[in-house]
Amino acid sequence: MSTDDREKLKHFKTIDVRDGTPEDLTLAIRTFIAQAVIIGENNLDFMPPEYMENLLKVMAKYPEYNKTTLDLIEILKKGNIIE
Repeated sequence: MSTDDREKLKHFKTIDVRDGTPEDLTLAIRTFIAQAVIIGENNLDFMPPEYMENLLKVMAKYPEYNKTTLDLIEILKKGNIIE
């Protein structure tokens, strides 16, 4: 793992969810971040798709997060992760 990647991983461990975020969305975000840290620490190739699927499903329940949800879907499409 490069020094830059280690720094990004270190930063990722400090990320938390904004106050006022719905509880189920907070849990989905924290779970996703925790899994991303595990992937980085163990040099795994990919994250099981269930984590992203759960995050997107929970985000879709909240219209105020629609733009963020659509932006995330666009990133996944550009990365050829989803079609």
